[in-house]
Amino acid sequence: MQGCACPHPPLLIPEVGRNDLGEVQATVDGMRRLAEAVGERETTVIISPHTPVYRSTFTVRSAPRLHGDLGRFGAPGARQSYDNDLEFVDTLVETAFLEGVELERVDEPGLDHGILVPMHFLRTRRLVSLSIVAEYEPHRALGTAVRRAAEAAGQDVFFVASADLSHRLLPGAPAGYDERGQAFDHRVVELLSEGDFEGLTAIDPATIERAGECGLRSLIALGGFLGDEAAANPQVFSYEGPFGVGYLVAGFNVGAGG
Repeated sequence: MQGCACPHPPLLIPEVGRNDLGEVQATVDGMRRLAEAVGERETTVIISPHTPVYRSTFTVRSAPRLHGDLGRFGAPGARQSYDNDLEFVDTLVETAFLEGVELERVDEPGLDHGILVPMHFLRTRRLVSLSIVAEYEPHRALGTAVRRAAEAAGQDVFFVASADLSHRLLPGAPAGYDERGQAFDHRVVELLSEGDFEGLTAIDPATIERAGECGLRSLIALGGFLGDEAAANPQVFSYEGPFGVGYLVAGFNVGAGG
């Protein structure tokens, strides 16, 4: 199984970032290297913390065609559209039920920036969109259900965890500054560089809260999808936080070693 962790700041997109694009060049370069290693996929499953959330029930988009743009960030021309993999959606919903994971279809075609930004770089023929829930723990079971659905369908599914890290790295950061933000990001980067997704659930809850993160749930789901293969070939392509938000690009079992 293969997957990746990607940040989702809209300023990575030239129409949005404009003069600030150079400040995130390491992330742009990391995403380009990741995309080259991954290649074009038949079906990509992506989980975004910005897809509308139901408190305790995961959702999967069931509209035949999925689309969105970055109009709310001043770039309505930055549009993307994908065929949904409805056969895989059916298999996933059935598998999730058997696994005891609450997953409901939502007939909504809209894609948020947590999906559009990573997919600006990555290539796929079909896209499946998942939401998060409030609690952290169930996300591993969701990732496991995606893996088992892929195995049941005999599909080579690629999993994308859309995930910004701490939003409190610097004074003036969007969510304010907290010294635990840097400690949180350092620990996440360290764990993922080793493929140690189980370690994510051992991070001090107070540190998680004070870090102001938005991507830990997505990362835990990725760990469930990768399973024991997570540590086979972890690659951190880049990490930076020039505007006070942590941007990590990492791939698992991709490229020559994947």
